[in-house]
Amino acid sequence: MQITENYCELMPAYNRDYKSKKEVELAFREGKDFSGDYKLKFALCSIRDFAPKTNVLLRYKRNTQIAAITV
Repeated sequence: MQITENYCELMPAYNRDYKSKKEVELAFREGKDFSGDYKLKFALCSIRDFAPKTNVLLRYKRNTQIAAITV
């Protein structure tokens, strides 16, 4: 599945949580699973599913903080 949305908001899957932007970005770039937003029908996804230059918002710190990155 190739995701081509302009941007997506993701939360860590499997009840994982990260304490910093650096941790969540590293996990995403390593290919860990994240849960998609409503545009993705809350499906599990990883960096492999996104087209280049897609903007991704990653939630961390109990979903209270957001890290914005570009794939």
